[in-house]
Amino acid sequence: MAAPAPRKVRVLIDRFKESGGTIVREDDSVLTIRTPEGVEKSFEKSLLLGVFPVLDSPEGTPVIIQFRDGRRVEAELVRDDLHQARVRVAKVEVVLARETFWALELAPTYEDLLTQYRSNMPPTAWPQRVKLARWMLEQNHPLEAKEELTEIVRSYDAQEAHDLLARAEFILRSQNNDTGRKTSNESRGNSAKANADEIALPTHRLSPDDVNMIKVFEVNMDRPTRMEASPDLAKKIIARYSNSDLLPADPDARKAMDSWAPEKLLKLLFALKARDLYQDIHIENEPAALEIFHQRVHDNWLIPNCSTSRCHGGVDAGNFFLFAADYRSERTRYTNLLILLRSPTLPGKPALIDFAQPEQSLLLQYARPRIDAKFPHPDVPGWKPIFIPGRESLQKDAVSWIRGMHQPRVEYPIDYTPPTFKMPAEKPTTNQPDR
Repeated sequence: MAAPAPRKVRVLIDRFKESGGTIVREDDSVLTIRTPEGVEKSFEKSLLLGVFPVLDSPEGTPVIIQFRDGRRVEAELVRDDLHQARVRVAKVEVVLARETFWALELAPTYEDLLTQYRSNMPPTAWPQRVKLARWMLEQNHPLEAKEELTEIVRSYDAQEAHDLLARAEFILRSQNNDTGRKTSNESRGNSAKANADEIALPTHRLSPDDVNMIKVFEVNMDRPTRMEASPDLAKKIIARYSNSDLLPADPDARKAMDSWAPEKLLKLLFALKARDLYQDIHIENEPAALEIFHQRVHDNWLIPNCSTSRCHGGVDAGNFFLFAADYRSERTRYTNLLILLRSPTLPGKPALIDFAQPEQSLLLQYARPRIDAKFPHPDVPGWKPIFIPGRESLQKDAVSWIRGMHQPRVEYPIDYTPPTFKMPAEKPTTNQPDR
């Protein structure tokens, strides 16, 4: 059996001195390391301020960065070493000098956290258990969440618990339907008759570039989100807009544009209306309004209530179809957002999303109980109101999302037409040209 690899550590001697190396010997009182230069150093453990291990885990391992200013940031390990570490934060690889952080520690697993949470939670602490179930869903464990919530609602009649249970059941049904469709398709094989009898739902969604374009348009320059500019963006701007008064006139100042922060470059692109270069800015996380739409509208009630197979996610969707499959995907979420924004206004009714009067938006009106709505939802089988007593925060968050979108509104330069549900065309009975 191979001997375990020697451990590397960083040793904090005092406030101003530290060292690092491979452990040679260690007992209860003394630690001896060998530095990269081959020098052995021994330390009395009781006099050290800290000993921090260097991780030797596979790339992609979830870790937590312990910064020296007290911050703790989740990341993925690329490589840890004595003098620096490479990690991915929000999918962007960064290099951390040892002077900026104490150590990387292995992030606790889902099972570790679940055990910890349960150990501190009495069985009848119903509000805390509801929060635990919500966390299970956020961690993509719908079956465990359903089991937890089923037990909760037997003794604790809270609307949030019922809502979360409905969401967990919806996710599980979607997963089962996806598996069932796959099995069914495989069993049918290439039967021409079966394919002719099928009714195909729309499948075309936005591309990753389209998703990024929407994020770019929705960046709040007063509170910009994390972003990254392509390395040659400044040169592109100078080449295409060299005569613009918005660019620095001094040649040296123009050269210095290579070191501009991405936010400053994006602000210049907005001023230039240089839409052809917007894709050279990559938005790494969601602007605030889009994050509210994600967490409090789309995933919270639009998907489990409006885009089910019996409603606007299936064969009865009519002229307003929403994607439900793979709903956690950004492509699905932003496609549904664009559908909401581009859906035509119905005669005599407000826009689906009314930016002048968000509370009057038809989407929000249709979510209210029919008796309380200025424009009530059509009386169709299976429809249930969303903004019921006890869930006022849902409407408030929906209004916050609409108000938080960029104003004045501009049309995204994205070639996409909202899908409508169509039955398959009848097979021609005569020969037709192929184009």
